[in-house]
Amino acid sequence: MSTPEQGPARETGRALSVHFPPVTAGIMIVTGLSFLLQLLPGLDLLHRLSYVPALTVEQPWRLLTVALVHEQPSPVHLLANMLGLFFFGSFVERALGHWRFLAVYVLGAIGGSVMVLLLAEPWSRDWVTNNIGASGAVFAIIGVLLVPTKRLDRNITGVVLFVVLNFGYGFLVPGVSWQAHFGGLVTGFVLGAGALLVGRKRSGLVFWLVAAALVLVMTVVVIAKTATAGAAP
Repeated sequence: MSTPEQGPARETGRALSVHFPPVTAGIMIVTGLSFLLQLLPGLDLLHRLSYVPALTVEQPWRLLTVALVHEQPSPVHLLANMLGLFFFGSFVERALGHWRFLAVYVLGAIGGSVMVLLLAEPWSRDWVTNNIGASGAVFAIIGVLLVPTKRLDRNITGVVLFVVLNFGYGFLVPGVSWQAHFGGLVTGFVLGAGALLVGRKRSGLVFWLVAAALVLVMTVVVIAKTATAGAAP
């Protein structure tokens, strides 16, 4: 894949700016600050912001805030996600623009949580487990890069290899939520298709229509899944 320093993002139609994309930078700063705040025991941010399927109805904001909390005290989990955001996010933000990139990130985080909910057995261990990390959002960015288009100047083989290695790691190592990775990946791919597989003049309108449709679908999935789960036995 061509990083911002190595090659152009053709979708922008102009040379890349030397400035770091502001949305990518802002997300990294906010997530880093959240990690530091997690070190304050009185705030208990991990348990307040992590995603727990059983709490979806009572505390729906957790579908998104899961992307703000990472494993403590080691920064390895945070750094892994932020490195992916740095290399892939800066490229995709330049390709899609600031607002569409932000929508991909936010909906990718939510889409990852919704997939965790959808695949969790009600009132099993997975139903009450704390899910943490920005992996769903980062995989949504990867999903955009998987869209079969020449409008993005990237090494598709490298992107596919990254996905395969991460999914393999998620299946082999306990505690890694491959469900969130998958949900984010699908969300990003659908949004990317809406932005990149239509003419440039219609690209913005189609993207936001697809985004609205995804929000509707995810809302229906959440309502249906939580309704069928019923009360705890």
